[in-house]
Amino acid sequence: MKPTPLPTAKRWTAAELRTLPAHERDAILQAAAEVAEKEYRNNPELTAFEAFGKDDLYGDSSGAASR
Repeated sequence: MKPTPLPTAKRWTAAELRTLPAHERDAILQAAAEVAEKEYRNNPELTAFEAFGKDDLYGDSSGAASR
C-alpha cells in the first residue's frame, strides 16, 4: 500500500516527525524525498563536482604505522 502524500509546505523538525504515526511520517518523508530527487536530477550545480580531489585521499600516507 502506497502512503497518501501529505502537504510538504511545512518544515518539519525531527522531534515533530517522531510524534506522528508511522504512516503519516512515512508519507511526509516520501514526499520530501521525491522533491529532493527532482532537485538533484535537474540542478547540475548539486552534482557537478568531485567529492575528493587527487590530494584529498591519503592511501599512501607515510603517516600510517607499519606492521
